[in-house]
Amino acid sequence: MTNRLKERLKAGRKCYGVWTAGLSTVITETLAASGYDFLFLDQEHGPQGLAETIPHLQTLAAYDCPPVVRVPWNDAVYLKRILDVGVESIMVPMVETAEQAKAAVAACRYPPKGYRGFGPLRHLGTEPDIDAYGRTAHERLLLVVQIESEKAVANIDAIAGVEGVDACYIGPNDLSGTLGCFRQWDHPDLQKAIDTAFAGIQRAGKAAGIVPYGKHTVLSLFGQGYSMIAAATELTLMRGAARADIDMVRKQFP
Repeated sequence: MTNRLKERLKAGRKCYGVWTAGLSTVITETLAASGYDFLFLDQEHGPQGLAETIPHLQTLAAYDCPPVVRVPWNDAVYLKRILDVGVESIMVPMVETAEQAKAAVAACRYPPKGYRGFGPLRHLGTEPDIDAYGRTAHERLLLVVQIESEKAVANIDAIAGVEGVDACYIGPNDLSGTLGCFRQWDHPDLQKAIDTAFAGIQRAGKAAGIVPYGKHTVLSLFGQGYSMIAAATELTLMRGAARADIDMVRKQFP
């Protein structure tokens, strides 16, 4: 087995995804069936947790839309448990140093490459050769670390250079906050930091991701060389469609 999203990024494909933090697998299914390249299951923000993950994974298995779970924090215990329920693509928020990146890698890998404890719950019932899974699980794993602070930008070469980190995803919202210009998208300090982070990711030969911000759209960011972007959430999509539906009627019948 291979990680489809990891292979797409390695091949240089521009991968476009969507965020969801809700509990409904019907929404997850609808988004996956719409044709996105991947889907962020956001457990850092919102009510999703470990128990809700398996139904989402089972739902998404029928679609060509691999899930990426953003875990709540760089916590070895949670990383072990989320991997054991079958997640193979993980995003870790607020990674600020190479040591933190290395810790995330080690928590996701079995010895001798790391210290993940062996107890792969779902794989015990789904893998034809559990020993082979233990030897090769790290090859399937897609590990994305988020660059979301001034400190992370200062350490970008060291972070992006960590073996086992497959992609770095820049978070303009929190990054702008650490720079003292929260959500001021045209602030020169923010743009300089993003440019610095992006250049470091490119130097390391890793996939670069980001969310659109200010005047920087999905298309312009893909054009700049980013390869992993998720713009909308299920709520912004629903709100946009609802507003368009209401406006269509109110223009005629205010």
